[in-house]
Amino acid sequence: MAPSLRDLELFVAIIDAGSITAGARAVGLSLSSASSRIALLERQEGVELLSRRRGGIVPTAAGTTLAIHARALLERADELRQAMDGLRGDSAREIRLASNTSAVDTLTEFLAATLARFPTMRIAVVETSSVEVASRVREGGADLGIASLPPTGDALIARELWADPLVVVRGSVFRGDDVAPSFEEVMRGPLIGLPAANPLQTLIDEQARILGVSPAYRVRLPTLNAVYAVASTGAGAAIVPYGTASRSRTLPAAIHPVAEEWADRRALLITRSAYVPSPAQQEFIDALLRYRDEVDVTEPLGVVIPDSPPERARRG
Repeated sequence: MAPSLRDLELFVAIIDAGSITAGARAVGLSLSSASSRIALLERQEGVELLSRRRGGIVPTAAGTTLAIHARALLERADELRQAMDGLRGDSAREIRLASNTSAVDTLTEFLAATLARFPTMRIAVVETSSVEVASRVREGGADLGIASLPPTGDALIARELWADPLVVVRGSVFRGDDVAPSFEEVMRGPLIGLPAANPLQTLIDEQARILGVSPAYRVRLPTLNAVYAVASTGAGAAIVPYGTASRSRTLPAAIHPVAEEWADRRALLITRSAYVPSPAQQEFIDALLRYRDEVDVTEPLGVVIPDSPPERARRG
């Protein structure tokens, strides 16, 4: 029997809090009820999901896998609730925005600089793959999408936002006479990365496997900023969007572009062809396009981006 959303919500809350007691409190359950639910969940799945240690509760390998999928299911359930709420009221000032991983940092910077101008606007951001971004926009699950993969067919239209190349970050500085390592050489060394299920990390790892390389990650961290922070200490190399590196005040000499066609990316604004935004939503889109015109994230790196996105599929 599949776990209930209530059980998944409890399980995620326990992991986030590091304690069954605190997790139960966060979702409004008693300790005894929460303990019984987790015990039943472990019996249903046939594996141990939580490990009790001196520092608190931590997920096992099976628990980590369950948590990744649980978070995704809970996000989709929340989207469903928001969609139904929109049918019951005025949703003219709400935007459901789906974004691929590598655009999230630049999008966050845009929202920080712009959102105060729209005090009554509600924006729900979901992070997913470029393919899923297009699917959500096409099927009406998102009003706007930001992706690196141009959509196919006539149902969607795309407008270019900003250059979004992937770069290698490492602790040591590249001197002028250094030869930057190839993508294959980087992937054969010690690495710092995102979780395996992350769309951008999936893209990077798939490209490595095409070359016959099985990446060896020293640690996988939940956010791009965390990946950058560890990689910049010299603990291992990381492949991140240039926007992440530039906002983290990385020395230009400590990064170099990934010299692969699939890594020369552009962020695209995707909408349905028949999408008619409300006046407030159109203001938001206009602000995003103005921000695009003011930003050139690749200038310090000197990355040369082609005039049109490469035809090769990019899913991250």
